Amino acid sequence: MKEFFYKLAPIILAVSGFIFCICGFFVERYAPSNIHLLLWWGILFAQASTGVIVGKLMKKLYQHTNSDPLTGLRNRRYFDQKLADEIERYKRTKRPLSLAILDLDNFKKINDTYGHLEGDRVLIELSNILKTHTRAMDTVARWGGEEFAIILPETNIEGAKICAERIRNLVENCTSCYKITVCIGIASCAGDNMDVDRLIALTDQALYKAKEKKNQVVSIEGSLFIEGTGLLPFTPC
Repeated sequence: MKEFFYKLAPIILAVSGFIFCICGFFVERYAPSNIHLLLWWGILFAQASTGVIVGKLMKKLYQHTNSDPLTGLRNRRYFDQKLADEIERYKRTKRPLSLAILDLDNFKKINDTYGHLEGDRVLIELSNILKTHTRAMDTVARWGGEEFAIILPETNIEGAKICAERIRNLVENCTSCYKITVCIGIASCAGDNMDVDRLIALTDQALYKAKEKKNQVVSIEGSLFIEGTGLLPFTPC
């Protein structure tokens, strides 16, 4: 019923508004004058009700358009736009901006051994860790499959490494995730020629390097890879 209503919402609201206007016209034209006040109260109520319905529909549409249905995190569509906005802000303000991409190690084994439902549960558990241990200003998104991305505004490469090491350690020690581990690649904006594709490419290079050994954090600055050891202090980003 809900899906049917959402699909036909524009038609329902338009037809309802048309019928209400016709009724209002006849009441205004033929009703005694003492009913006019009641009519205007009815119009006010109808307008308020319509505003609430449209507002809920827009909120629902926004959530569905920008959220991953399994994890509740932001999806790739929202991530791409948010990252573009953050890079533009970086170019204006020169404030630090970092990006982290995470990949679950050997996730296929979980699906093959325990089934895809358990694999989904692991993804949800990891999503909860990411949501709990990042800041409100950070954007956590499901990149695709078992990969996740975190946009870290106001965070330089050192701060991003601290945040990533904390997450890596939490995942490694999670008792309800089949002892999974993650690789995390990190890159930070540098220079005026930075754009979305370049920042993603740098972060992806760092992630590729981290996946060579698994369960580690690798950051990239320019052409230099810096491999994490898991020994950085767990302090806030």
